[in-house]
Amino acid sequence: MKNYYLKILIKSAFGVWILILIQSCGEQSKTEFELEKEATDLDSETEIRKTIEDLYGVYTKSDLKWVDFYKDEYKLASDDGTVQEKYADSLRIEWKDIYNRYDVILKERGKPIISVSDNQVFHYNTFNEIFIKKATKDTIENIGTWIVLWKKQKDNSWKIEFETYHAK
Repeated sequence: MKNYYLKILIKSAFGVWILILIQSCGEQSKTEFELEKEATDLDSETEIRKTIEDLYGVYTKSDLKWVDFYKDEYKLASDDGTVQEKYADSLRIEWKDIYNRYDVILKERGKPIISVSDNQVFHYNTFNEIFIKKATKDTIENIGTWIVLWKKQKDNSWKIEFETYHAK
């Protein structure tokens, strides 16, 4: 009888050892997965920071090419909390009119704060710009925060899928 209990104990100990081994392998795989995800997120963060800089590079020149950074259809949350479906073509027409009536000067912008999640990036930054009416030279100061959701496209470019902003 004594040998019987010893055999059960050995088998149980072996089973526990196997479970510990499986669990530690699972944790190691999870760690490797997490490291791979962190590397991917870091790549995405580097890409999106460059994309944001490229966008501002053309925006500061009052070049409508910055609209190319938007998906053809995107969403805009307005101050009253409603979310509207918008179109890049409409945005281009709207800003062409603005540029015809105003000189737009981006005085400063805050460093983008970024949060990466797989193929999406949330970013926000502050801005301070002036609109100078061409006809009268009257100025409007526009200070606020821009909040954007970027999504990676099939062609690996990043496009704005959702935005909102708050301006004083």
